[in-house]
Amino acid sequence: MGWSDTLQQWLLRAGLAISAVLLIRFGIDFCERMNWWLALPFALLILATLGVAATNVFGEATNQKERPNRGPTRLLLLAATPLGFLASSLGCSGLELEGCSSFCTFVKLVWIPLIAIGCVAYALAGRRELVTMICLMSFVPLFPHCVCYNVGNAWWIDLIGASPVCYAWGFAVSVVGVAVLRQDARPWPSLAVSFIVIGGATGFFVSHHYFKFPW
Repeated sequence: MGWSDTLQQWLLRAGLAISAVLLIRFGIDFCERMNWWLALPFALLILATLGVAATNVFGEATNQKERPNRGPTRLLLLAATPLGFLASSLGCSGLELEGCSSFCTFVKLVWIPLIAIGCVAYALAGRRELVTMICLMSFVPLFPHCVCYNVGNAWWIDLIGASPVCYAWGFAVSVVGVAVLRQDARPWPSLAVSFIVIGGATGFFVSHHYFKFPW
């Protein structure tokens, strides 16, 4: 196992642990303050996302050093990471170019496009080092920056002054996708969970920004 695979392994394990903390905390806060029929789907999605992520992270990586990954399932897995972050960004700041903080704006306008470029580069070149780069880049949006005092952020803002939760779902999608690309196996559960998360975040964007629901 080369240095890139070893680094991927430890980054993904750290990413799984961080995703678990952020999503479980989000689930607790959401369940406490929302009606059960809203909270239950979120709780089930958290369990499914973390379950698939754990299966992928602790699965065996392929021994093949270079793989073009141009099949449709691989391309969808690659697309899921920037789409997950984009959907998370829309849920926070909508179609506005500026986010709730300068860092949020930076992630939305600069960092997510850079992640997308990294995914395109991997799709074209198939180099394992690019997967490591995508994994590293996915950690950046987790820097606590959100100051929107809502159900998901309130606990963190009270604790440390800003929340890392805004991009937590996008980050979880990146952990799922990068882990299964590293493994080169079982893409369908990962695709299903990833695009349910993306669809849910996009639905939240529409309901929150245009209909003020659920807040």
